[in-house]
Amino acid sequence: MRRYVCFFSGLFLLSASVIAADNPQTPVAESPVEQQVEEAFTPDLTLSIDTWPRVGKARLKVLFWEVYDSALYTPSGNWTGMPPYQLSLSYLRDIPVQQLVNETEKAWRQQDVGHDQQMVWLQALGKLWPDIATGDSLVFGVAPEGRNGFWFNGAFIGGIDHPDFGPLFAGIWLSENSPRPALRAQLIGADAP
Repeated sequence: MRRYVCFFSGLFLLSASVIAADNPQTPVAESPVEQQVEEAFTPDLTLSIDTWPRVGKARLKVLFWEVYDSALYTPSGNWTGMPPYQLSLSYLRDIPVQQLVNETEKAWRQQDVGHDQQMVWLQALGKLWPDIATGDSLVFGVAPEGRNGFWFNGAFIGGIDHPDFGPLFAGIWLSENSPRPALRAQLIGADAP
């Protein structure tokens, strides 16, 4: 069984500057997208999703297609609506990264949520996430202080450096206005609406 290393306490961002390729001594201003993507965390505590109890699980089906299996984990095994938590998605089909980004934008639109950084975040996710192949896993974790990160097939790939991102992204599955309320109910261990 694959183990997915996640963080949930005292994460620190290592500072790094973007350096011009033609002159390694000349710093170049980062774009808004590059400023949002956190690539280097130094966790002082690492946990595996195998060490936290599962709150619930659900399979997403769209028409005749099975898309992914999802599972929610918390330290207590109960959903309180607050971090820390981690959401695991195990994909059952190939999905190009642009489709993942488009589906994220669509879900936010369906929820009628907006943020002034939303378009920057979507661009950042397009650079952060890889194309998905059948059998791949993507784990999203949010620490108590709001820091977040993604793990692809067990390897940390980065996070979005903004405290509002975690609740908005995880809200696709976990908020009361989730576009898929039956899936949410299974994930949080509640009765279906």
